[in-house]
Amino acid sequence: MNKTIDINQVKNELVRYIGTKPHFIQGAILSPEVLLNRYARTVTKVKGHYPTVQALMSNVVQIFDSKKFTPYGDIKFIPKVLTNYHQKIDFELDPAEIMGSWFEDMYDESKGIKDKSISRLATSMLREKIIDDVNWLSVNGKFDASQKGVANPTFGTSMNGLNEIHKIIAEDTDNPVFFIPGEAITTANILDVVQNYEKQIPSNMKSKVRFLFMNESDAEDYRIAYEDAYGQSQFQTDATRTRLGKRTIIGIPNLTKGTIVSTIDKNLLKLIDEVDNPATISDVQVHDRILRVYGEFTLGYDYAYNQVVFMHTADGSKQRGLNNEEQNKLFYPQERF
Repeated sequence: MNKTIDINQVKNELVRYIGTKPHFIQGAILSPEVLLNRYARTVTKVKGHYPTVQALMSNVVQIFDSKKFTPYGDIKFIPKVLTNYHQKIDFELDPAEIMGSWFEDMYDESKGIKDKSISRLATSMLREKIIDDVNWLSVNGKFDASQKGVANPTFGTSMNGLNEIHKIIAEDTDNPVFFIPGEAITTANILDVVQNYEKQIPSNMKSKVRFLFMNESDAEDYRIAYEDAYGQSQFQTDATRTRLGKRTIIGIPNLTKGTIVSTIDKNLLKLIDEVDNPATISDVQVHDRILRVYGEFTLGYDYAYNQVVFMHTADGSKQRGLNNEEQNKLFYPQERF
């Protein structure tokens, strides 16, 4: 077989193949192979910014034998604006580099003929790279507006990831997180720190919190310590779950060490725009025998409401709660601060 590839034929085949799978970019971005996607609720039709508003009402129930109308129900609205980010995909495909893999596929008898096309191999490579990049960005990304229009923008600056989001919301005094003070995590105290954290989750929220996010290494230390402490106990059989609430420990690669963060179901969001900027391949071109694929998408992650994000802190200046007397009373009137 003549091991040469006509780059224009590859381009034409790739364009036809992509035309039959218009949603494969969106599928890669929203794939459960991106770890954070498994725990985030998708919000569509987001055009750059997505406002959320909490409406809180004070007590309305009172004793019946009252001589006059005495309304308790004051309503307070607390807004927050979430952001998604318009991002692009620039993917180069060199026939010289892909040729070996493609010819191996051609001779793989376990695959059907439809699975042996070079366009399928190319889009598979692109999908895997998108998933790898979004996995990294969803945790490590730090948006830098100064990179707009730069000839060679730095990877990692196209969106905020979870580490940066946690920093931002930890400093937000208008929409504060619920801090849970404790010792800095070490391998020696990790079981006690997690147990202390669980005990301090507000009582009316405990049943709504099913996962704890931790750094992957901290999660491994927790598992080792858990098995060492309870390995022979018939009541403690799963080292990936917490002792008290049986909440699942989610170890996230590259999450800041010492992190313990949890929230209620459906409060962590992934924001996309399926209307004005749906994820798509916008062009395929040939430059100097190199195939260039151009794509774009919008994506962002954030918590809808900070006040139901429970964040471990070793900062001695932070008190348990929202560190805001008015909001403590509004959100957690049953708690003692």
